[in-house]
Amino acid sequence: MTTPLKTINMLVAALGGEGGGVLTNWLIEVAKRSGWRCQSTSLAGVAQRTGATIYYLEFIPRAVNQPEPVMSLFPAQGDIDIAVTSEIAEAGRMISRGFISPQRTTLISSNHRVYGITEKSDAADGTADTGFIIELSARYAARFVHFDLLELVQRHGTVISAGLLGAIAGAGVLPFQRDTFAEVLAEGKGAAANRAAFDESFDRAKLGGVAVHDPAPAATFCLPEATTPLGTRLLPVIAALPEDVHEVAYQAVLRLIDYQDEAYAAEFLQRVAKVAAMDSGHDGHGLTRETARWLALWMAFEDIPRVAQLKCRPAREAEIRAEVRAVPGQCIQVTEFFHPRVEEVAALLPKKWGQGLLNSNLCSKLLGSMLGARKLRTDKVLTQWTLRRLASLKGGRRKSLGYSQEWTMIERWFSAVLTAQSLDVARAIADCGGMIKGYGATRHRTTSRLMVILESVEVQEVVTADFIRLAQKAAMSGEDSAAFDDLIQSESALMEHTV
Repeated sequence: MTTPLKTINMLVAALGGEGGGVLTNWLIEVAKRSGWRCQSTSLAGVAQRTGATIYYLEFIPRAVNQPEPVMSLFPAQGDIDIAVTSEIAEAGRMISRGFISPQRTTLISSNHRVYGITEKSDAADGTADTGFIIELSARYAARFVHFDLLELVQRHGTVISAGLLGAIAGAGVLPFQRDTFAEVLAEGKGAAANRAAFDESFDRAKLGGVAVHDPAPAATFCLPEATTPLGTRLLPVIAALPEDVHEVAYQAVLRLIDYQDEAYAAEFLQRVAKVAAMDSGHDGHGLTRETARWLALWMAFEDIPRVAQLKCRPAREAEIRAEVRAVPGQCIQVTEFFHPRVEEVAALLPKKWGQGLLNSNLCSKLLGSMLGARKLRTDKVLTQWTLRRLASLKGGRRKSLGYSQEWTMIERWFSAVLTAQSLDVARAIADCGGMIKGYGATRHRTTSRLMVILESVEVQEVVTADFIRLAQKAAMSGEDSAAFDDLIQSESALMEHTV
């Protein structure tokens, strides 16, 4: 009786646009040319990086004396020989779903990150711990081959599917010759770039995932020499700050000049100098550095002129062209989604007019009926002209309602840093500047909770840095305010009892 042949089962998880389907077709063709059968199926993921497309392949050699094989269309837990993921968090998901077996599975993965929607939308730090996933993968896989495939393929000007094919071939997990992989890869568009990425990835995987490419260490930041009158005026002011703060201050000044003007950047530097005067220098002048970072980001708050400015600048077009890999001279169409609200329009108006608009239910409803979701083609002349006109309104920003509202909050936060009871408390208050993020309801929620924290700090005779950090963590836990409210109320009750 002939012993039936066993299949080699492979699971591939790839994100949209990474060529997972192309990789699957390459593997099928390699198997065919090697005298093997291959059956594949796929389950499409969801857009916007909420999930990967899963490809399942089974390989079995062709044999004259064997009956026609019946292979499965679905992966089974504990029955996977090879798992391939284009990003390390997907490896973690494969482990959590039970597909990675310490007795059987070779796990091949790029160890870079592509952040998911839940990670990006988290008000605090919702990112997965890359180091923990790598440690978990090494523990649960029989063999774990990993290195930064994204960096590799970007240097060669191709997509990650070519690198993954090289890693699969180099790891020796399939009984096919390297030349067969190379022959299949030589066909189609971008063959030269694909082959270069394949070869380097093959060599790294053969060495067990050792990072052959050793990028140069990041250069130490040094303030540039002044080459313009503007630089002559501002660079000496930055240089007078502690050296640990130079890079943050320099980048902040560039942002604020672009956002508003030189006077705006000079005002920022004056405020940073006040914090530096009280900083003990602990943690590389961490108090000054972090206050400067959050102050600069808050001062460059996004209003309608700022959004328009960012949408129509040439650098953004260049980024889009690079992302979609448009060749020189190739036309591209860019559609932007806008959803202006009554509050954003009111924030753009002079303070008195904007407040009057918000106070009038009739005017607010009338304007709201004319606003709403819009899809605009920013590659159109009319749209570009409109955006540039909106961007030019930044000249009147200082007189707007939105500017007045933001600076009322900035002043309150910054004053709390300067008048804190200790440097540790000052640092905790400064770190609360990181709460300011998002737009619409998210922006309102984060700013209002920050004001509650500051109010609690202002009314307490003695406040601890631990309380501020706990309050910040609770405030950023999501839309549900129960934990935050309970913490603030318990602290208030404790203060009243003490009094």
